[in-house]
Amino acid sequence: MSDRLDALARALQRLPRVLEQQVEDTVRDNTAFLEDANTDQLASGKDATGADITPEYADLTIALKQIKGQPTDRVTLRDSGDFYTGIIAQLSGKQVELVGTDPKTAELEERYGPDIIGVPDPALDEFRQDYIKPDLQQKTRDILGV
Repeated sequence: MSDRLDALARALQRLPRVLEQQVEDTVRDNTAFLEDANTDQLASGKDATGADITPEYADLTIALKQIKGQPTDRVTLRDSGDFYTGIIAQLSGKQVELVGTDPKTAELEERYGPDIIGVPDPALDEFRQDYIKPDLQQKTRDILGV
C-alpha cells in the first residue's frame, strides 16, 4: 500500500509539468483547427472579434466577385485563396499566434484592421472543450494510473 501511495505522490508532483507539455503538444498537433477557425470566420464576413469586416468592397471588386461566383453580400477577403492559405499558427514556447504569411497581409490589415487574423472566442472555447480537455483528462488518467 505504501509503495502505491508513494508512486501516486510522485505522479502528482509530475502532473503539472506533464499537463503543461500536453497542452503544447495538443496545440501543435491541431493547429489546422485554429487556422480553419480563422478562415471560416473570414468567409462569414466577420473578423476575430465577431464584428463585420468593413469597409465594404468597391463596386469594381463586387463586379469581379460576381463574375467569379464569389459572395458579394459580405467582405470575405478571399479572391484567389492565397491570403487564407497564408494564415498559419506559429508556436513559440507556450504561446500560439496566428500570422499571415501572404504578401497582401499587411495591406489587408491596414485596410480592414488587425483583427482579421485571430481565432474567435467561440472557436477557442470549442478547441479547449474538444481538444485540450479530453487530452488532459487522458494524460491525467495515464499518469495517475486510474
